[in-house]
Amino acid sequence: MYLTKYLNYFIVAFVLLSTKAFAQNDTLFFDKNWRTTDKELAIYYRIKPVKTKAKNVLGYRIANIDSVYIINDYYLKSNKIQFEGYSKDPEGEYLVGNAKWYNEDDSKSYTREFNYKQNNNDSRFRIPQWPIFYASYSIATKSQLTGGLEFCLDCKDKNKLFLGLGYGITSYDGKYYGLPDLHLSYNLKEFLFIKTGGSDKNAYALAGLTLLNMIDLGFGYSVSFNREKNPVIKGFTFGITIRFTRNNDAYGKLKVM
Repeated sequence: MYLTKYLNYFIVAFVLLSTKAFAQNDTLFFDKNWRTTDKELAIYYRIKPVKTKAKNVLGYRIANIDSVYIINDYYLKSNKIQFEGYSKDPEGEYLVGNAKWYNEDDSKSYTREFNYKQNNNDSRFRIPQWPIFYASYSIATKSQLTGGLEFCLDCKDKNKLFLGLGYGITSYDGKYYGLPDLHLSYNLKEFLFIKTGGSDKNAYALAGLTLLNMIDLGFGYSVSFNREKNPVIKGFTFGITIRFTRNNDAYGKLKVM
């Protein structure tokens, strides 16, 4: 009888200790820089990610990937949710679908969509969304006013690449001429830009300063293709470009110290 009683105590203790050890092994602890650490030094923790079918949680398939991991991170002090989302890997390095971050005091949250949706149409060319309306004024031998559309080819990066297509007007010897405009403008995050472009009459290159990509102010040189036909546009060139768009990613971000 006593043996059975002690045996039951032993089984209960063994189950409790095993459960606790198993739970600890399934929990990852992170410091403020999201490096793995001991629980005593941790700020965040993560329950072991669970693997599930990608289509069930994302609503679409990902090429060569059948399943994703459910990632849930918590604040250690309050046990409140800090992050929830899905990842291709258990470490949470390659996020997919909708991800959401939370402040510990519940005052603010941030959501981002990591869209890796792939299908048979992925190879098709897609025009970037939210075109940019631009107006520019330049002067070489003659002044020229140009307007048209730009497309931000890589707006997620801090450095922006703009592809522009427009139409300009200039006067020469008392006559007005229309000039198509095709250009590329590479705007650096350090408030600098370089631009190259041309029409059927000339080619030009500019470099200078940009104000958050809203206004570009540059100086460069223009080369005429044919000096025998009007208008002849050549020589040192000054130019200013103004952009208008609803795509906030096209503009630079002002850093407040």
